[in-house]
Amino acid sequence: MRMLEEGVITPSTSVIYPNYDENGKLGAVVLCNGKLVRVHMSPTNIVDASLRYYGSSLRGGVDGAKTVFGDISMSPVVVSEMLDLYLFPSKSPSSDDCVWFVLANVYTYKSIGKDRTKVILHDGTSFTIFSSYFSFTNKYQRACMLKNILEARTAQMKLEPPLHSVSFVIDKDRTKRNYEVSDE
Repeated sequence: MRMLEEGVITPSTSVIYPNYDENGKLGAVVLCNGKLVRVHMSPTNIVDASLRYYGSSLRGGVDGAKTVFGDISMSPVVVSEMLDLYLFPSKSPSSDDCVWFVLANVYTYKSIGKDRTKVILHDGTSFTIFSSYFSFTNKYQRACMLKNILEARTAQMKLEPPLHSVSFVIDKDRTKRNYEVSDE
């Protein structure tokens, strides 16, 4: 297994899970392109670094999701709408045991007893987590809803007819407080 200092989430990333090194330091394993890669960052730090790479942050992603859903815990985040990268956590992102799933790479999932769920990824990998089927379904559905709501908003904006085009001259005189606007 390869070792990296940092990781960036791409469309070929499926899951990011915690892994402790031989010294007990928390890192992560990333399943990407059918390969497992160890990273010297926690799963949540990888998500935050990836969001920053694409122009946001974990705090911004959570705040954006809360704008859509209201005040919820363990919210999904958009890493990149253009790349169809929506992630959701298995539990609180502040938990060392948090696993992050890439929505587009989850094929299906099923209950294994009362408190475990087996997640099947598109590449055939199965990943079992300590989470009830109900709890996992709730997180998965929120991620689906976030994706659908944001895509619908974007599509709606694309459908709006262009406004009547008017040109303005907007200029500021250094001696005045406001900009002056006139029709061109």
